Formats: sequence, C-alpha cells, structure tokens
Amino acid sequence: MVFESILNPKEVRDKPWKMFILGLIYASAGVLLSMWIFPTDPSLSIVFLTTMASIPILVLILKIEETENFQKKEYPLIGNHKDVLAIIFFLFIGLLIAFTTWYLILPQEMVDKVFLAQTNTINSINSNVRVQGSYIQTEFLKIILANNFKVLFFCLIFSLLYGAGAIFIITWNASVLGTAIGNAIKVNVSDAFSYVSAIPIGFGQYLLHGIPELIAYFLAGIAGGIISAAVIRHKPSSNKFKEVMLDSIDLIILASIVLIVSGLLEVYISLGV
Repeated sequence: MVFESILNPKEVRDKPWKMFILGLIYASAGVLLSMWIFPTDPSLSIVFLTTMASIPILVLILKIEETENFQKKEYPLIGNHKDVLAIIFFLFIGLLIAFTTWYLILPQEMVDKVFLAQTNTINSINSNVRVQGSYIQTEFLKIILANNFKVLFFCLIFSLLYGAGAIFIITWNASVLGTAIGNAIKVNVSDAFSYVSAIPIGFGQYLLHGIPELIAYFLAGIAGGIISAAVIRHKPSSNKFKEVMLDSIDLIILASIVLIVSGLLEVYISLGV
C-alpha cells in the first residue's frame, strides 16, 4: 500500500517527529477522500479512512517494541516505551493540526457536513457542562473520570483485539478536538481577534487537560498493542510473556494516574467548575 511505503518503522523509531508529517498526510487524505466518496455524510468516514492509513505502520512498530529486551529500565514505568509514545504523540499532533486546518479553510457549508458527527459530540458535551450547575465539583469530577476511563478501556481493548486498534479512538479524538479548536479560533476571530492571537487561544483552551488525557490513552494503546503481539509470539507460561505482561500493567497503572490528573485539570481549571 502507498501510505505504508512512505516511511519504514525503523526510520520512524529513529526520528519520531516524522510521524507528524504522516499525520498531516493521513488526515488530509481522509478528509479529501471522504468528501469525494461520501459527499452527503463524510464525518465518520474521515475517521475510518485516516485510521486505515495509520494502522499498518503502527502494527509493525508495536511488533518491534514487543520483541525488544526490556532489561534496562532507565526510567520508571514508561522509559522503555518512550520512543513509541513519541511516535503516537507526533502522529496525533499531525492529525490534530490537519483536522483543525481543514475546519478553518473549508467553506462553512462543507464544514457542517465534514465535521457533523464531531460537532454533535461537542454540543452534547457542552450541554452536559451547562446543566452541571447542580453538581458539586466532586460529583462532576466523577462524571468526567467515568467517561475518560471508559475511553481508556476501549483503547486497551481495541489494541488488544486489533493490534493497533486504539488508533481509531485516537483519530476520533483528534477529529473532535480539531473541530473544537477550529470552532474556538473562528469564534475568537469573529470577536475582532486576529488569527495570530485567536490560534493560541483556541489551542490553549483545550490542550491544558487534553494533552495529559491523550497521553493516558496512548499508554493504554501501547499496553494493549504489545500484549496483543506477545499473545501471538509467546506462550503464556514463558518468561518473556510474563515480562511483557508486567510491563503492560505498569503502563496501564501510569495511564490511570495521568488520566486522574487530567480530570482534575479539566474540572478545576479548564472548565472552572
């Protein structure tokens, strides 16, 4: 496949920032192909097409990650997987920038179609926030954490069942966040801000809690992916399999901690509940 041959896994592992370029290409191709193939309802197909382009190289990278020897643990928990975390992070940033850019440059009537599902999701979230006045901070934090841990669970299960399946949820989140940021930028520009000032405001409004939240999802996706590879390559009774399982449990624990921190930032700072 053409997308799969743009960069090889070893090259990406040596220079994770190159995944940013692939993210731009994958998301842009997803948007353009969706508008062409599904002109009446492209909002979900952009996620599927972008995911399809991203999965092959991520599967290969996770297989390489699982086969490596994790004897030297230079950093607690995550040190052995920081290269894969960087790869997924740069991919996400590329996807996010691409979706935000398309939201800004497409005519409004096309934006309403291309990002329909994402806009509906954002409106649903905003309506929940508006009616939360009867909740005390602790109760609203419970709601946020329950939703975020549900997404974390799906990232883990999708990766466990499909290898790099969590990339679907990551791509969906990138499209929703790109839609929210794009809309915030447009609102600020219409309020007499220039793009120079509106863009930082738009990104800053969502990334304070969004970055740690997404890192938690990345960690869960890595954990599920290497478990999936280990199940295929090793017997459950082997030392290598046990080593991979313990390493994955470390990642899941760390992801849970990061997700809790993200929830606190969202409730007490970003939303100002």
